[in-house]
Amino acid sequence: MSDEWSDQELSASVMAYKKMMLLEAESKSYSKRQVYQDLSKQFGRSAKAFEYRMQNISAVLDEMGRRWLPGLKPAANVGENVKRRLMVLLEKPSKSKPSSQKDDAAYKLKLPAIRDWLIEVARGYGKVTYGQIMDAFSIDRFSLRHAMDFLGHQADNRDEPIITALIVGKTTQRCSSGIVKEFGVNDDEAERQRLYEFWKSKDNDSVEAQQTSSSLEVRAARFVSVEARPDQAAFRNLVFRAFNGRCIISGCDVVKALDAAHLKGRDWRLGHNRAEDGYLLRKDLHALYDGGLLHINTEGVVELDLTVVAHYQHFAGVKVAQR
Repeated sequence: MSDEWSDQELSASVMAYKKMMLLEAESKSYSKRQVYQDLSKQFGRSAKAFEYRMQNISAVLDEMGRRWLPGLKPAANVGENVKRRLMVLLEKPSKSKPSSQKDDAAYKLKLPAIRDWLIEVARGYGKVTYGQIMDAFSIDRFSLRHAMDFLGHQADNRDEPIITALIVGKTTQRCSSGIVKEFGVNDDEAERQRLYEFWKSKDNDSVEAQQTSSSLEVRAARFVSVEARPDQAAFRNLVFRAFNGRCIISGCDVVKALDAAHLKGRDWRLGHNRAEDGYLLRKDLHALYDGGLLHINTEGVVELDLTVVAHYQHFAGVKVAQR
């Protein structure tokens, strides 16, 4: 086959790239590998050749100052002839019209937080059950199935170990057969070991982790994502929702500044992990509470130790927010 790429081949490559960009933006699953194979069958070139051409497209987009598809790192060298032709194709408006029906499934907004959480689970050399992930992020089984499909393909498209190998059945402690059919993972335990090794030293620098939505659903998901222990992740979710994402004393609603605190006398090891077992506190107030320097009496009024009054006197006598 000729080394020279036809206009039809380049056009099909750009169209496929744009379609993948759209699917990525809509948090819908897709397989880069399948896209390359389909193009290979259509034009007779190898799938690897189309993968490299996609990296050419990323390089051109990068040069144009535009976003490129995660997992398709820009190629180092793109020939001037190909670059010029790709630029023309990329400047053409897409013929496909956006759907008039907005798909606002709540789970899609939680996908970055779920991914972050699973990465923390991998760094802790752990695994989670289907039930634990549903409890932690308040999603149903149907939504979990779609979330796993997207996150699995996202990892595959980025040449990462399949992150959904961390999600197992409660009884079997193994992944479902879908991971074999979809990703060719015949040994899920070996895949988990790959995940542990991969995320041990690698930073999670994905841009989609920066969520802008201010909905309680998404803020709760972000709040949960930093806690790798499944039972405590579910506890954080329940407490965060119970107090509408605000510190019960200060009213602070900055997700990264908040903690879920167990009430005095409650022990997470004994199963005290319901909403009524905790308070949502700003981190510094949580430290004072755990250290016995801040108390909430039976009437819900804040009392301070004399050693901290000078710095926190504006909270003395505050009536805490109710659930």
